[in-house]
Amino acid sequence: MSFTDRQILESISLGILITDLNGRILVVNNALCVLLGYGETELNGNVMSSLFVETGSSGSQGLLSDIMRGKEREPYIADLVARDGEQIPVEIYPGTICDPTGRKAGALFTIKNLSEEMKLLKTVQRRNMQLLASSEVARVATQIHEVQELLSRCVDLIRTHFGFYYAAIFLIDDTGEWAVLRAATGEAGQRLMDAHHKLGVGSQSMVGWVTGNNAARIALDVGQEAVRFDNPLLPKTSSEMALPLRVRGEVIGALDVQSTSLNAFTEEDVQTIQMMADQVAIAIDNAHLFAHRMGEEQ
Repeated sequence: MSFTDRQILESISLGILITDLNGRILVVNNALCVLLGYGETELNGNVMSSLFVETGSSGSQGLLSDIMRGKEREPYIADLVARDGEQIPVEIYPGTICDPTGRKAGALFTIKNLSEEMKLLKTVQRRNMQLLASSEVARVATQIHEVQELLSRCVDLIRTHFGFYYAAIFLIDDTGEWAVLRAATGEAGQRLMDAHHKLGVGSQSMVGWVTGNNAARIALDVGQEAVRFDNPLLPKTSSEMALPLRVRGEVIGALDVQSTSLNAFTEEDVQTIQMMADQVAIAIDNAHLFAHRMGEEQ
């Protein structure tokens, strides 16, 4: 490759990958090296497929085969594997390279990083899921008047729509001393329910702190959280958030959600889930009033 050709190649902000007919890497530009975290010499001579998260016939070999057969190929979405193991979504524009006689000599791939686009898409999808969860919780809150069914449906909706590891609702008992588990998800939740699990209001736990202080508490890394009950039935928890359930300013319980991911909760998550917690608290109060009214009528 001439000095001029190399200058042109390096002036391109998109990644460039050139292979021979067998998919062996001949040339890469600096933009692609930076994207993947490799040096140029580390990539040259390797097979192209080593950079791809392969997906069967639609993988890099299928792409290369189509190009060599002259089959038209639209921009191709794939995941490349960076040096550190991170999977990077990209859009690939394939083309052929011919020798001076006009015969196909290799393939040229122009590669666009889609990470920001994918992040935006995931953000929009997450927001839509939040809105859906909020609307469903609101619907359940207006339709169900039996407290236990209401609580069970709400924790299931919240866990499912947000993809949480665990969700639970605690209500403060008549003594005001204990936050008693009233609904929880999964096998761990059922075992805790069977054991009549409860935490002291104001105790050294997320739920205890929330019910004692009437404020949310978030641990983006539970390993660094001092005020927490480490539940052996939930060993995969990495992040936890507890939010107060309030009626007319008074705390009646707490909503607790846990995730297997570190830094799982965004500020938007907190706002949305607190809004749902407020809806649940009002629904619980209305269910109690409904039950009391029904009891008087009988």
